[in-house]
Amino acid sequence: MRSKYTIALPVIILLTFFSCNSEKQQVPGKQISKTKNTWQLKELNTAQISSLDKNKTVVLIPGGIMEEHGPYLPSFSDGYWNEKFTDTLAKTIAAEDSWSVLVFPLIPLGNSGANDIGMKYSFPGTYTVRFETLRSVFMDIATELSEQGFKYVFIIHAHGAPNHNRALDQAADYFSDTYKGKMINLMGLNEAQMNWFEAAKTKEEETEDGMKMHGGMSETSSMLYIVPHLVNSHYKTAVPFSGQDMDTLISIAKRPEWMGYFGSERLATAKYGEEAWNNNIKMLTRLSLDILNNKINPDTLPRFGDFMKQSKPDVLLDSLSLKEEQRRKENQEQWLKSKRLF
Repeated sequence: MRSKYTIALPVIILLTFFSCNSEKQQVPGKQISKTKNTWQLKELNTAQISSLDKNKTVVLIPGGIMEEHGPYLPSFSDGYWNEKFTDTLAKTIAAEDSWSVLVFPLIPLGNSGANDIGMKYSFPGTYTVRFETLRSVFMDIATELSEQGFKYVFIIHAHGAPNHNRALDQAADYFSDTYKGKMINLMGLNEAQMNWFEAAKTKEEETEDGMKMHGGMSETSSMLYIVPHLVNSHYKTAVPFSGQDMDTLISIAKRPEWMGYFGSERLATAKYGEEAWNNNIKMLTRLSLDILNNKINPDTLPRFGDFMKQSKPDVLLDSLSLKEEQRRKENQEQWLKSKRLF
C-alpha cells in the first residue's frame, strides 16, 4: 500500500515553495498604523528587507536624547515627540502612491543637554554621548543603509543643542556626498527648529514665559498633549525661570536653585500643545514631501547649527561643552591605555 507520507511529501514541498516565493514578493512586516507600505525594520527578516525597492523606500530614523527636563517633565520628552512625529510622517509619506516607508528603531542617544547652559555637566536625567560619538553612530548607520542600496533617509531627532544638530548634519552630509543619496537631519533645518512647539501666545504669556528654550509653556504643553500621564501635576504651581535673552538664561541656569527648565511651565495647556503640534506637522510634512519629490533642494535650506554660530553666548557654550567632552574622552582613553586596550 502506498504510504500516506509518500503522498503528503510533494504537497508539503509545493506549499513550502509557494509560501517562500510569496514571502519574497511581499513585505508582510507589522505596520505601525493601518497605512499600507509602512514597516518596522526590527520586525523584518533578510528576505523581506531585500525585497524592498530601495529607490522608492524612505528610511525614517527616530532619535531621543535622554535629557533632564526638570521636576515636571520626563527626561525622554524630546523622544516622545520624535516617536509621534515619526509615526505621523510615515503615514503621510506612505499615503503617496510612489513611496514606501521603513522605520528604524529609535536611537536614544543625543549630545549636550540643557544643563550645559549652566555649565552643570552632570545633572540627574541627562545621559548624553560626546559630539564625535553621536556623529560616528549615525555615520555608521548611514554606511550600512547606503551599502545596502537605500537612497532616502530622514533623521527625526529633535533637540535644540547646536552641537547635537551639527553632528547629525555632518553624518547626513557624509551619506549624501559619499553615496549620492539624500539623508536629511529634518529637525536640524532652521525653519523646523525655530518653529518647534510654536503656537500663538498672548502678550502676557510671552512676557511671563520669556525666550523659548527648554521646558516652559511650549514644551510642557506639548507633553500635556502627547503624554499627559507623564507630566507631574505640580507644574501648575511651577516657579518661572524666565529671561528674554541667552545671557540672562545662562545666569539663571548657573544659580543653585535652578530646577532644570526655563520659562513658565504653569502656563501650559494641552490645547496649546495640540495647536503647536498641528502647526509643526503641517510645516514638516510639507518640507519632507517637497524634498522627496524634488520640489526643494535640501542643500539650499538654512541649518540651525549654522544659524546659531551668529550667537556669541551659544558659541561659547558649545566650546565649553566640547571642552568637557574632551576631559571625559581623555579619562576614558587613559583607562583603556592602562588596560592595554587602546
